[in-house]
Amino acid sequence: MVAWLLSSLVLGCNGLLSGAGSVIADLQVALFEAVRANDLAQARAINDRIYYPLAQAFYAPPFLDMHNRMKEVLALLGRQPAAVVRPPLVKLPPHEIERLKQAIAAAGLDRAAEPAIAAE
Repeated sequence: MVAWLLSSLVLGCNGLLSGAGSVIADLQVALFEAVRANDLAQARAINDRIYYPLAQAFYAPPFLDMHNRMKEVLALLGRQPAAVVRPPLVKLPPHEIERLKQAIAAAGLDRAAEPAIAAE
């Protein structure tokens, strides 16, 4: 879960390992850089974009669907063609996809924005 990212960085870890990194690597890089620059206000603002809309949506019950949700967001952002899952997992229902769209909007992500490349 991404609830520990900001606190771990502030305590001095040298990197991040997060399942949500496939979706929000650009935000995680920005968070890392803000903490490294000791800009805690900026780090908190980025963390708020990650934790409340996105992490809450990804890791909501049932927890088993977290990867389905991340795949769906990747598809909604145009980063992969479709959110295909294999049995025994099933496609997310429309109301859950709508909730993910709301989380994307709340986090300020959008399909037109190019994700940042960590090596830049």
